[in-house]
Amino acid sequence: MRATRKTVTLLIGLAAPMAVVAPAAGAQARPAWVAYHGLTATQSVERVRQLRDQGFRPITVNVSDGERYAAVWVKGGSPSNWGVWQGMSADEFQQQFDKGLREGVQPVSVSATGPADSPVFTAVFEKRSGKFVARSDLTPDQFGAANKQAADQGLTLTSVDVYGASDDLRYVGVWTANRRGAWYCTYGRTREQHEAAFYAQKKQGLRPVKVAVAPDGTYTAVWRKDGDKSWAHYIDMTSAGYQKRFDDLKAKGLSPVQVNAENGRYAAIWE
Repeated sequence: MRATRKTVTLLIGLAAPMAVVAPAAGAQARPAWVAYHGLTATQSVERVRQLRDQGFRPITVNVSDGERYAAVWVKGGSPSNWGVWQGMSADEFQQQFDKGLREGVQPVSVSATGPADSPVFTAVFEKRSGKFVARSDLTPDQFGAANKQAADQGLTLTSVDVYGASDDLRYVGVWTANRRGAWYCTYGRTREQHEAAFYAQKKQGLRPVKVAVAPDGTYTAVWRKDGDKSWAHYIDMTSAGYQKRFDDLKAKGLSPVQVNAENGRYAAIWE
């Protein structure tokens, strides 16, 4: 690993949409997991080392707000099959990507923060086969076109984040083979528009499976039908608000599967 250098109590603003669906019959117990947020670069490096040594592996990572790190880890998997890097410049991320191609390694979770001309990246790479596309530094129009092209090629968006500035948004995404049916992506949505989309999609049996917060406060989300499993989704949380939801949902048997933040506002999905 490389390291450099509202409505009520704890939520500020609108309480994000949430839905919880009864678990499917015969659902298996989830593996042990660990999640954290708000760590400095140094704290993140130490946490990565601890969790790796304890047999955990990262499934989603996020960097925001001047290199503050969040992640979710699950128990299992060989450390030789994955790696996590943080504090990368755009050039360093490209170098790691190119090295991965030569070694049969793919990015599975990528996050970035900071200005478009000097972003900071963090990413999880895994050794796996199958077609994939990973692109960064995409304008909103380019991101929309990339989604359409990926869908036409039988791919689905499996990792997404937004960085840059409010007047110069950039997207980074990973698209992999689509094995779970139709999907739909919304982006550039305000909090209110995202909430409206949530209820509209829910009526059609779809739910958010990926979410990202942009520097201008808008939201990107991937929606799809995903079976009868328990899940929850919240946006526009403070760090304390995210911790409160985290604690409440953990008590109900749900664990975060993605967390994303920018400008101190968190969005997350639990299953």
